[in-house]
Amino acid sequence: MLRVIFAFLLRVLAFVATLWFIKRLFRPGYRRNSRAPGSGARDERPQPEKEMVKDPVCGMYMDPRLAIRQEEKGDSLFFCSEECRQKYLAARK
Repeated sequence: MLRVIFAFLLRVLAFVATLWFIKRLFRPGYRRNSRAPGSGARDERPQPEKEMVKDPVCGMYMDPRLAIRQEEKGDSLFFCSEECRQKYLAARK
């Protein structure tokens, strides 16, 4: 009798483990990094800029697409906020 119960519990455990594995396989994001480089599959996530720019006032590094840009004497200056830009302009006077 004990042997039959043990065999039944073992089968139930194997069934539950199989269901868990199948669920895990099809869960979104499980195979996120499974694409091989050069496989032709495109990654739709936006890629960050490789180059960061530094605010001359506070020294913060940021993405140039998000910074406030100021042209001065042919050079581009990037500021993290309007406040830093105003401080820079006030110090120049």
